[in-house]
Amino acid sequence: MKKSLKVVISAIIVISLIWLCVMPLGAVEIKRYYGDINNDSYITTQDAQIALLIATKIYDEELSNMDFEAADINHDGAINTLDARLILRTASGLLTKELMEGYEFDENPAGFLKKVNELRAEEDPKSHSLVLDTELCKAAKIAAEEYTEKTGTAFTREDGSFYYDLLDEQGITYNYADKIIITASFGYKEAFKVMEDNLQSKKALCNGHFEKFGVGAYTKDGHTFYWCIFLTD
Repeated sequence: MKKSLKVVISAIIVISLIWLCVMPLGAVEIKRYYGDINNDSYITTQDAQIALLIATKIYDEELSNMDFEAADINHDGAINTLDARLILRTASGLLTKELMEGYEFDENPAGFLKKVNELRAEEDPKSHSLVLDTELCKAAKIAAEEYTEKTGTAFTREDGSFYYDLLDEQGITYNYADKIIITASFGYKEAFKVMEDNLQSKKALCNGHFEKFGVGAYTKDGHTFYWCIFLTD
């Protein structure tokens, strides 16, 4: 091997090691494009329609900061009919998609819980609201990672034990418990919608036995996330 080639390879190895050292462990690059308002991983005419509804102030869904920036495709700080037209042109392939950068993944447990409690009140106005439990969130995060990296099954862990044993390992006491694992994108609203549309998951979320709520998610590629919910009394 020529000396110059060895030098180049050595330089690449050194740079790679430095990059690994300075990059935060567990950092996730969220893959979302400007114009993908509904966060379904595609830019379509539906996104243009949503932008138009936002521009005309008749869109009744809550927008997160990231949703707003996705809709503001021309980055002028406002969402108007120009954004709707640009999104439509992007959906048609006339404009190049632009990747959103600099966003760290956040399960938004408070936002998720708000959706769950709204569903519970809608299904039964007399139902009580669940409360967010940080320990359950930690357990849900671990379960989501184990599911993604090791098992691929929502029922048992790698050693054959049940995911409920994870609650015992974390020192969480309970009489009743349930767990939900689903696949969605990084948006908590999409993950909630998947659970709401599944009869078994919806039944668990609305179960009157439960008092506490925890949510966690994990990904390997920054695009597909595996979401876990733990519910206990």
